[in-house]
Amino acid sequence: MKTNLHTVLCTSIRLGAVLLAVHALEDAATVVAAADGNTHRLFASLLFDAWYLAVGVVLWLWPGALAWWASSRSGGQVLEAPIGADELQRVALSVLGVWQVVQGVSGLLSHGVVMVFLHDRMTDYSTGHLPPAEWRWVVFYVLQALAGAAVALGAAGMVNLFHRLRRFPEASPATTEIDADAVR
Repeated sequence: MKTNLHTVLCTSIRLGAVLLAVHALEDAATVVAAADGNTHRLFASLLFDAWYLAVGVVLWLWPGALAWWASSRSGGQVLEAPIGADELQRVALSVLGVWQVVQGVSGLLSHGVVMVFLHDRMTDYSTGHLPPAEWRWVVFYVLQALAGAAVALGAAGMVNLFHRLRRFPEASPATTEIDADAVR
């Protein structure tokens, strides 16, 4: 694989822009859903989220300016790695899987702490039980961690599946060799 530093930086900046915009939209939805009637706080939070979203859009549209500033003279430097597209896709899927495992485990731990404190507060009420919605988040985080582990461990199989799906209308070479031996 052959590329240059400027292209790698532009790709990284665009990835960061997408993550920034998604975070801004999630935070805006959370602020609106948890609005407690304080319009000044709601307006300030939404204004800050709009700023995040605007920065994400600007970084998506013009990543070259920031990449040029970050790399300056070495932007045209050629980066060559003896890694093929299949290995790169496998690494990307493994990183995605590990990221989901970390997100699931950290969410499970943080929500577990919240549930412990909430359980202590709920003992004063009539039922003394946690609401079912709290357990839904536990299931969500466990499933997220398990799905991430499955993606990380099955990255090579997923790359092979993607190969077969891209060549779907035509027969794969392995099938053709087997069919040719069966005909003879």
